[in-house]
Amino acid sequence: MQTDPQAAFIESAARLKNRIASQGGPASSEREPVPVPRTERGRRSLNTCHRYAQTERPRKPAPRDSRAYVPELAARIEDDPNLSDGARRCARKLAELTYRAHRDDRALPVTVTYLAKALGRCRRTVQRYLRQLEREGYVAVDVVVSQRARMCVGLIVRLLSPLMAAHHRHRWPGSLGNPGATPESLNQSKGYYSKAKDYHARVESQRMGVQQWAMRCMDGIFRSYMETKPLAGLPPVLPA
Repeated sequence: MQTDPQAAFIESAARLKNRIASQGGPASSEREPVPVPRTERGRRSLNTCHRYAQTERPRKPAPRDSRAYVPELAARIEDDPNLSDGARRCARKLAELTYRAHRDDRALPVTVTYLAKALGRCRRTVQRYLRQLEREGYVAVDVVVSQRARMCVGLIVRLLSPLMAAHHRHRWPGSLGNPGATPESLNQSKGYYSKAKDYHARVESQRMGVQQWAMRCMDGIFRSYMETKPLAGLPPVLPA
């Protein structure tokens, strides 16, 4: 009986090798590796992970140089783990558009369709980005109500102080005036600014919060429900 474990292991390995040789098969060290058939996933992995892809994604034309830029924002938006990368990009796009045309009040009239085209995403994705930014306190979103129909015509996205850099938290530098335009230009005329002021006043009277707009949209369904079951909204009558 063998008491040494190492010697017993060597002896058992030798017996196994002699048995394989007596059966006519080659030794384990001399065997050729059995070819394993490549699956479709394995071939795709070799083409994508271990070397460059055989076909590259089609490239789109580069955007034109519009000289637009994103103003200085707080680094908090980059470090916030509750925001997705798409929400951060949406915040930068909102800051760019607001700084260009509405830098005084920091309230941007915009539609979800326009943001979807600007970001290259669908409307539902852009709505999810806005909900994330509003939930974390970076923007405040109001609905612009149409005066002709029970529909909304757009949104008013107001940038809040957590999104701004500390030295621009209260006001952005510069003005809306075009320094290259003459005083006789249409962009510098008093009528242009009065029309713009009237437009903003009219929009202010038509805006409401998102929650209030959702309640307004549910009014028709609630009225229809009360016509079919008028006592459904009342509390149950308990026996005396």
